[in-house]
Amino acid sequence: MTSRDPETAPDLVIDGWFIYMIKLLDTGLRPEVERIAGSHGFTAAQYTALTVLLSRPGITSSELARRSFVRAQSMAGTVGPLIQQGLISRAPDPDNARRLLLHATPRGRAAVTGLQCEVAALQDRLVTGLDEQQLDALSATLRILRHNVQDLSSPRT
Repeated sequence: MTSRDPETAPDLVIDGWFIYMIKLLDTGLRPEVERIAGSHGFTAAQYTALTVLLSRPGITSSELARRSFVRAQSMAGTVGPLIQQGLISRAPDPDNARRLLLHATPRGRAAVTGLQCEVAALQDRLVTGLDEQQLDALSATLRILRHNVQDLSSPRT
């Protein structure tokens, strides 16, 4: 993005505005997500790991780390307690016994379900004022941005 004329786009005066706004959203949401997860005995990282495993069962710890936006070493500290609590299971990959695949257990699914009402209420507060068309556009835009973020680590051709 290039610098814009403040008269035509007053909110986009500086390069990096979108990145700044996304960071503000993350920073503003983090305490609430931590509070919700903590009230159920989880960290936000543990909650995120469980939700990722529910949507992507059978991935490795390093894949889970990438999808949860943490380092593989950090994920080991997140996954360990969840395995001990019976919320995540780990089993060898049938195609490659050296790879261990992670799955949320039924207890893990139930634990996430227990947070869903509060998470949904937080999300509703976040999108207050957006109509259905705006929500659809936001959803599509966020998917594109997620894809673009994943491509950032790929070498450019």
